[in-house]
Amino acid sequence: MDELFNTLGELYGSKFASQWGVFDETGAWLAELQFLAPAQLGIGLRRVRQQIQEAVRAGTEAWPPTPLAFAAMCQPKPEDMGLPSEGEAWREMVANANQPSLHRWSHEAVRMAGAAVGWWDLTHGSSGTHTSKLERTFRTEYAALVNRVMAGEQLQARTLIGHDSQLSRAELAERVSREAAQRQAEAAGMPPRMNSEQGMRSLRAALGGR
Repeated sequence: MDELFNTLGELYGSKFASQWGVFDETGAWLAELQFLAPAQLGIGLRRVRQQIQEAVRAGTEAWPPTPLAFAAMCQPKPEDMGLPSEGEAWREMVANANQPSLHRWSHEAVRMAGAAVGWWDLTHGSSGTHTSKLERTFRTEYAALVNRVMAGEQLQARTLIGHDSQLSRAELAERVSREAAQRQAEAAGMPPRMNSEQGMRSLRAALGGR
């Protein structure tokens, strides 16, 4: 906390010290920032510098933030981690929800957030209210994934089983063909699973013992 006060004092000059002192005497800053990671504090300081630079360019004066305001500035945005913004991620996901397995995603977090919402819902939603709800859910899922990236986690693609909307057309065609062959085998009285010897016996019987 002392280091943070020193940095803010250097950025704002006497304005910060006159407002907050030279150390966190009241504990107000610690109360708001105690659960933030050092990387998040770095994000907050970077935004403080940006605000000061913008104020200088505009010919105005920048004043120190309150502890609560600075804590809000420390919250990571996707862009801070090299990810697309929430708006960009939503537009990418909507444009490719029909065939997610064929798209080269800008980041795994975008795909995972879309999968969490559900590809079928995303491609079959029609009403504006339904779409708005899906977008809110997507943004919530995406924000949670951004936080995981912020914590240093490497997101890994996972193959989910059991939902047709998660399969490509080729995968669906292969499954339909396999199921049709299974139904034909069952109709012919063959067991559902056979080894090679059982298969040959069944084939000979079907051909009249040849």
